[in-house]
Amino acid sequence: MSLSQDELRAGLRGLGLESGSRVVVHSSLSSLGRIEGGAETVVSALLDAVGSDGTVAVPAFTRYDEPYDPDESPSMTGAVTEALRRRDGAVRSPHPTKSIAVIGPDADALVADHAPANSIGPGSPLHRLLDRDGRVLLLGVDHTANSAIHVAERLANVSYRDQTAWTETTIDGSIESVEVNRVHCSRGFEVVRPLADHAGIVSRGEIGRANARLLDGHALLSVVVELLEADPGALLCSVPDCDRCQYARERIADTD
Repeated sequence: MSLSQDELRAGLRGLGLESGSRVVVHSSLSSLGRIEGGAETVVSALLDAVGSDGTVAVPAFTRYDEPYDPDESPSMTGAVTEALRRRDGAVRSPHPTKSIAVIGPDADALVADHAPANSIGPGSPLHRLLDRDGRVLLLGVDHTANSAIHVAERLANVSYRDQTAWTETTIDGSIESVEVNRVHCSRGFEVVRPLADHAGIVSRGEIGRANARLLDGHALLSVVVELLEADPGALLCSVPDCDRCQYARERIADTD
């Protein structure tokens, strides 16, 4: 049996979204089960849930090894993000690898001046949304997909968020090389789940076949910053061959 737009909207409203809400959505379309109209219907249900006064944002991340064009480069973070990026009225930030696509009255203000050196950090579009009482929706995904945690890493000034990379972007019709701030490994981010639960900042439910969680964004940042101030390595993964987390442990040791 397929899930309709009205049923999706009801599930999102039951989770806590309401008219005027601001939300960044991390999602897995396949986790929801069969949806009438697929990703387009999910986007319509999200916009319907927050109303004309609300704002919906999604990560529209792209590859380092391909020139970025904000109008043409497809999002690599799932079908729902690509459907929103292509929707009439969507605006996208100019960051070459970690752009955010947004629909809503806050969109232009959120995406403006997304500098290459500030992928996901203080003053980035995602941080701006969370600072405006934004929420984080995890729709069929866990915290390993939660980009807000990368903001908290930068707010906590962890030493390992200093890596950069070169990529290309389209500026005034010409392709130019730019240096971007790299984000870190997220495979250890599920450590945040019990802390967020204990802090009482999570609303849980099921939408279709997917587990869904809605979190208070500003409170989430505070929880993760407190965790990292106590233990700068708390978010690092345990995968033996993870070069990024090995680098992070070395940087932490160097600064102790």
